[in-house]
Amino acid sequence: MRRYGDMEKKQKTEDGRRKTKEKSSNRIRFFVRIIFISALLNLACTPRSFEKPKAAATPVAAEDKQAVFENELEKMRTADLQFVFAFRRKDGVVFDGDDKKYLRANLPFNNRVVLADEGKAVIVGSNFKFPPENTDALRMRFNVEDYSAAQQQDK
Repeated sequence: MRRYGDMEKKQKTEDGRRKTKEKSSNRIRFFVRIIFISALLNLACTPRSFEKPKAAATPVAAEDKQAVFENELEKMRTADLQFVFAFRRKDGVVFDGDDKKYLRANLPFNNRVVLADEGKAVIVGSNFKFPPENTDALRMRFNVEDYSAAQQQDK
């Protein structure tokens, strides 16, 4: 047997649930609207260009390339590396994968290796003297420039 009070309580709790569901759905709608409006404002106020950015028309001057190379050499010197060598291909072309493998195979002790001059030079810094057989093998394939601290003191 159901009592009238139980029915009234049941109806109140169902009404309360409905109200809380309505409140939460209203809150969700409100936040969705806020996000949507802020996204629209952001897109409307930001300058958009669908064109690809143009590459710089001015080529890098040879002086700038030399400055980058000198900068890398200076970094090697400030790292207190005793032996610094720059390797370049004899034909002056950019180093390829085979050249890099050959260098790695013939550089027994190296602390730092840097690719410079747009890939046309590899600067190697070390605190250990290269064995003569390795130096000879590298000289056969590459032009070798010695920027070692001992070499600079002799000049």
